Amino acid sequence: MFDSLFGKDIYWYGVQAISLIETGELHSPDRSPVFHIVALVFRFLGTNDQSLFVFQLLTVIWLLTCLYLARYLLKSSNESWNPLPSVMVFVLGFLYPKQAWAVGFLLLTYGIYFSDRFTRKYGKWLIVGIFFLCTTWFHTMVGVLGLGLWCIYKIPRKYDLILFLILVIFPYLLPTNDNDRFVVDGKTFPIYAAYEIMGIGILWDWIVLIFGKNVPDRYLSIRLNLGLIGMFLVLPLFHFADIQFRILISFLLVTEIFSQFNSKQVLITAVSFGLWFFVLIQTPNLFRYPYETMWIPGEKAASVSSNGLLVAHHGFCEYYHFQFRKDCMSWEPDDKAISELPRGTQVYRLVYGIRMENLRASKENGNPIFSLIEPMGEYQLVLENDWQHYRHWLEKRNSKLISIAKSWKNPYRKRPGFIQRKQKYGI
Repeated sequence: MFDSLFGKDIYWYGVQAISLIETGELHSPDRSPVFHIVALVFRFLGTNDQSLFVFQLLTVIWLLTCLYLARYLLKSSNESWNPLPSVMVFVLGFLYPKQAWAVGFLLLTYGIYFSDRFTRKYGKWLIVGIFFLCTTWFHTMVGVLGLGLWCIYKIPRKYDLILFLILVIFPYLLPTNDNDRFVVDGKTFPIYAAYEIMGIGILWDWIVLIFGKNVPDRYLSIRLNLGLIGMFLVLPLFHFADIQFRILISFLLVTEIFSQFNSKQVLITAVSFGLWFFVLIQTPNLFRYPYETMWIPGEKAASVSSNGLLVAHHGFCEYYHFQFRKDCMSWEPDDKAISELPRGTQVYRLVYGIRMENLRASKENGNPIFSLIEPMGEYQLVLENDWQHYRHWLEKRNSKLISIAKSWKNPYRKRPGFIQRKQKYGI
C-alpha cells in the first residue's frame, strides 16, 4: 500500500524533511513548521514511504480533533453536537497537509472567537490571537483567508451587494503579470477546473457552500458570508486553478464547524461522502500519481552520469528527488536553472505519453531529431535540446501529438516568478 500513496505533493514534504535532517536547512525556503513535523516522523520511523503515510494520518487526526473541538466550543446547551466528520478532513489531510495543519488552527480560532464559553474578554482575545498567528505561520494563505472572512463578517449585511460588486471588480483593476500568482485568467472557469481536479464531489460541496443554511440562527450571518465567498470563487482570479481550488476547500471545512446536527445534515454529509467515494473508485488518478510505475525509470535516469537536471512531470519529479536524491524540475528550464547546472552535465527530459516509435520516426530534412532515446517503461529519456526541437517540429506540422507535448505530462511552461524566487530547481 505504501507505493500507492495519495496526494500529488506528498513526496515534496519528504524532500524538504530530508534536507532538514541532512543539512539543517530546507531544500526550498519556507516559513511553515510543517516540514519539521515530517522530519520528526522520519527521525522516529525512518526516511521512507511508510513514514510519509504516517504523517498523512497524523494530519487527518489533527484536523478531526480541531473540527470536533471547534464544534464543541460553538455548541450551546439547546443545540445538538454534530458527530459527523467532513469529507474535507480527508481531502485536505491527504492531499494538502501543509494547508490542513493551518486550517486546523483556523477552525480553533473561529471556534474560540464565536464561543460563549469564555467569560474573560482579554483572555479570549489572547487565545484567538495565538491560534491565528499559528494559522498564518503554518500557511500564510490560510491566515489571509481567515482574516478576510472576519473582515467581511464585520461589514453590515445591508452592504452585501456592494461588497460583492467590489470583490468582482477589484481584481480586474490590479496590474497583473502572467509570471506571478495573481492574474485574471479568462481561459479557465474555476468551477469547471475544480471538477477536472477532483470530480463531481467538489461540485456538490460548492453548491452546499453557496445555498446551504443548515446552521443555528446566531451563526446565519457568517454562513451567508461563506456563501458569498463561494459565489466570488466562481470568477477566474488566479494563474493556477489549483490555488482557487485550495481556497474553496478551506472555506468548505470552515463551514462545517457551524453546521447543525439533524436529518438534513446527515443527508448532505452522506451525499458528499458518496460522491467523493464514487470519484475515488472511478478515477483514482485524480488523487494520486501512479508512483508504483516510477521506480524503474527513476532509477535508470538517476544512473546517467551526465544528467545534471531532469525535466519531468509534476509528481514524478518529487518522487525522483525523494527516492534518488537527484535534482528534477517540473517546468521548462529557465536561465536560472541552466546556470545552476553542475559542470560537465546536461539537461535531460523524461517524455511521458508519447511512444518511442513516434520519437524515432521524427525526422527533419532526412535527419533524426533525437540524438538519444532511452526507453524507460512508460517514459522515454531524451536530451532537453532535442525535445525543444521536436516540439517546434510538431507545431509546424500541426501534429495531433502537440496536445500531449504541451500538457502536464510534458512540462512546457516557465516557472512563475514567485516559484523561481524561492526555489532552486523548483520541483
